[in-house]
Amino acid sequence: MKILLAGNLIGQGGIQNHLRWLSIALGEEGIEVLVISFNPQQSSIGDSQDLYKPTSSNIQVIYCNSSKWRRLLEITAIINKFSPDAYLAVGTGWNLFVQPLLSGVKTRRIFHEVMSGVSNGWHDSRWIVRWCFDEVIGQSPTVAKTFTEFFGWKKPVSAIPAMPEPLELTASFPQVVSKKVELGKAKAALFSRLVPHKQAFWLVQQWDLLKEVLGELHIHGSGPEEALIREYIASQNIGDRVKCFGRYPEGQAYVDLLSSYDLTLLPTVGAEGAPLVLLESMACGVPFVAYGVGGIPGYGVDNPNVLIVAPERWRTDQARVYADIENKDKSSEEGNQSPGKMPVFVSAVKQMAHKLAKSEINQAQLQQFYLERYSYSVLKKLWISYLCNQ
Repeated sequence: MKILLAGNLIGQGGIQNHLRWLSIALGEEGIEVLVISFNPQQSSIGDSQDLYKPTSSNIQVIYCNSSKWRRLLEITAIINKFSPDAYLAVGTGWNLFVQPLLSGVKTRRIFHEVMSGVSNGWHDSRWIVRWCFDEVIGQSPTVAKTFTEFFGWKKPVSAIPAMPEPLELTASFPQVVSKKVELGKAKAALFSRLVPHKQAFWLVQQWDLLKEVLGELHIHGSGPEEALIREYIASQNIGDRVKCFGRYPEGQAYVDLLSSYDLTLLPTVGAEGAPLVLLESMACGVPFVAYGVGGIPGYGVDNPNVLIVAPERWRTDQARVYADIENKDKSSEEGNQSPGKMPVFVSAVKQMAHKLAKSEINQAQLQQFYLERYSYSVLKKLWISYLCNQ
């Protein structure tokens, strides 16, 4: 069997991890895999230090610059020659959807929605999925339902999570035990790209409301808001308890770092699918607090050891503003201000801190939840069954 995976492999993120590990899972089963990376125009392949270099002879990877039309025609010829049984597109961008149309190969066309399922208007490239693809897979049931509603999808739709880096394979997990964390001593962290809709800067600005229940707040990641966060920490003289560390490590170093925290936070209001960083937190037995946007609520089903709260209406409206300034060096000060009452996210963090202090969080149970539902072996079986047995 032959399967073609199309998306973007340049950089670090959920889509990149998903494509890498899904290709590995398929290759392990003797399936011939071709991964085509349609790279953003601003990405430089030559400068990237994170190129995926498969070790299996069953996996071939091709990097394609989206801005070169001649290269796209060459890729079409490669697809024709490979003649896949299934074409799986992950992400957004016209090139993902034009290629199978240009190709003369009749293949099963599948789109994996790893965002929220919400349309960005009539210019959204995902509209072509409605007309030219056969199946849609949502990152979660909520995402699948949302995509169906927004894009008027009438064909088969399923829900399968994306594959995170399987930390149980790439690192050694610490033996997680349930523990009590004294109120006011909990160490909290945010792991994310530091872009406006993730609200890392906003979170740091809430420190006065959080400092009585948290011992420290650490920000890990890089992006446009990093300088703002560092400047704010310095200006408020809170650097003894609030810190910004920049890009975080991978593999064992990441597991060790993540496991050192008592809880993780993700106050994102963006068009999320189901952020893999939350899976990684559960894998290490670290509870999280997150806004319930996109597919995030799915992580809370039958899972009493996390807190997921609906964002305030004003904050979801503000997400539209964040989308417009995503790639700018400054975020909107207006957008980062609270409307005068304690945000529900802050209240949820306080609630989690009290739960930790009362031994109401079972960290070992949380890790087992991940292993039973989202581990590499579990997701591998789901994807193999879907792609190979239909």
